[in-house]
Amino acid sequence: MFGGISLSIVIMVCLFVLTVIVVTTLGSWLFSGQGTVDRRLREIQGLAPAEKKTLKPTQEGPFKVKWLKPVANLVVPDDKWKQSRIRASLVRAGHRGEQAVSIFYLSKLFLALLLPLLAIIPFAIDPLLVDDRMWIVVALVVAAVLGFFSPDLYLHHKEQARRQHLAEVFPDVLDLLVVCIEAGLSLDAAIKRVGEEFRHSSVDMSDELLLATLEIRAGKARNESLKALAERTDLDEMQSLVSILIQAEHFGTSIADALREHADDMRDLRIQNAREKAAKLPVKMALPILLFIFPALFLVILGPAAIQIYTGFVGKM
Repeated sequence: MFGGISLSIVIMVCLFVLTVIVVTTLGSWLFSGQGTVDRRLREIQGLAPAEKKTLKPTQEGPFKVKWLKPVANLVVPDDKWKQSRIRASLVRAGHRGEQAVSIFYLSKLFLALLLPLLAIIPFAIDPLLVDDRMWIVVALVVAAVLGFFSPDLYLHHKEQARRQHLAEVFPDVLDLLVVCIEAGLSLDAAIKRVGEEFRHSSVDMSDELLLATLEIRAGKARNESLKALAERTDLDEMQSLVSILIQAEHFGTSIADALREHADDMRDLRIQNAREKAAKLPVKMALPILLFIFPALFLVILGPAAIQIYTGFVGKM
C-alpha cells in the first residue's frame, strides 16, 4: 500500500506540473494574438512614421515568444533591482543574452521540480527503503532546495572563475597596451588592437575590450565605456586602469607615461602575489602531508620492525 501511495503521489505531481505548463502556454498563445507576426504588426501600426524607418527586426524566435516568455513571467521577480543584480552577475559570468535572466529563473524552477521527482523514484520503486514516511518528505525538501539554489552556486562559481582568469591575463594586456600606445596608436585603436591580439589567448578579455571599442564607436562617451568595462570585469586592477586613463585625459597628461608607471606597479604586484602564494604553500601542504604522506612513511619505516618484534615475542612465548 505504501508503494501504491508513493506511485500515486508521483503521478499526481507529474500531472499537476504538466497541466500548469499546458494551461500557461495555451493561455499565452490564445490571448497574445497570432504570435510574432501579429505582435510586430501591432508594434508597427502603433509607431509614428519617423519611427517606422528606424525599426529593426528582433531576433526572437517562436519558441521564445510563445513558450519561454509566458513561463518566465511567472518566475521572474517584478523588482527591478533584483533583475539588475542577477543580470550584472550573469554579465560578469559571460552570459549577455537578452533572455539570460529569464533562463536563469526558469532553470531554478525546472530543477526545483525535477530533482524532487528524481528523488522520489527510488522510494516509489522499492517502498521498503525507509520505514518512516518523514524521510521521504525530508528527501523531497532537500532535493527541492538543492535544485532551486544550484543555479546560484553555478553562477557564483562561473563568475569567480572568470574574474580569476581575467586577473591572470590583465598584466599582459596592460603591457601590450603600453607597447601599442608608445608605437603611436591612439587609446581607442590600442584597445581595439589589444582585443584582437588576445582573441586566441583569452576570449573573455578580448570580448570585453572589443565590446568597449564598439561602444565608443557607437557614440558612447569614452569615460562611460571604460567605466562599464570595469564594472563588467569586476577587477580592482581594471578599475585602477580606468581611473588612470580618465584622469590622464582630464588633466591632459601623457597616457603612455601613466600606463608605463601603472604597468610597473602591476608587475611588482604580480611578483608580490606570487611570493605570497609561495610563502603560504608550506602551511597549506601541512595537512595533506599529515593525512596522506606521514602514515605511508611510518608504515614503510616501522612496518618491518613491528613484524620482527611481533615474531620475536611469539617465538619466546
